[in-house]
Amino acid sequence: MINLNDDTFDGGSNVTIFNNGTAGIVENVKLSVRKKAADDKDRAPDYKLTYTDANGGEVNTAFWYVTEGTDYATVEQQIQKQGKVLKHLIHAVYGANYEFPNYPNATAMLDGVMKLLKDGSGGTYRVFANYGSTMGVKEYIQVRSWVPFIEAMNVTDSRLKPGNIDAMERLVADAVSSNGVATATADGDDW
Repeated sequence: MINLNDDTFDGGSNVTIFNNGTAGIVENVKLSVRKKAADDKDRAPDYKLTYTDANGGEVNTAFWYVTEGTDYATVEQQIQKQGKVLKHLIHAVYGANYEFPNYPNATAMLDGVMKLLKDGSGGTYRVFANYGSTMGVKEYIQVRSWVPFIEAMNVTDSRLKPGNIDAMERLVADAVSSNGVATATADGDDW
């Protein structure tokens, strides 16, 4: 028997948006780490770092093992970028004086740091959320993808401030008229 009147068939009407969709500083955020499971899709991230706000809204940052260059960055450039993000995360969790072990390769670096995060991230943190950068505005809110983006809640002199390239407003699609053509609004301009 299938009873579509049951609440389990209700849609996502009770979705909680991270920080109510407001870009800027988000306080009392918890972290959790999930490693790719055997039954995940092949292209799924190797790790997913989840940020959960006080209201239960969540956003994720995906991490992949750096194994090959892309059209945009060499392996070395990708390792450098990922290393900056990982170091920043660990310093938020363990303090600025944390001494890292040497990692033999990028895979060991990501595995080691994610284990450290999983083991030590029981507190709450302050993060900076945006809609990407002005060069690539996103439709959904996210934690800033460049340093600085996180700090411990006990930090009194926050480095988390909007920068020139933070997209602070959500990307909104142009309105579509009844004939299916997109229409843009021009604030005060006669077109």
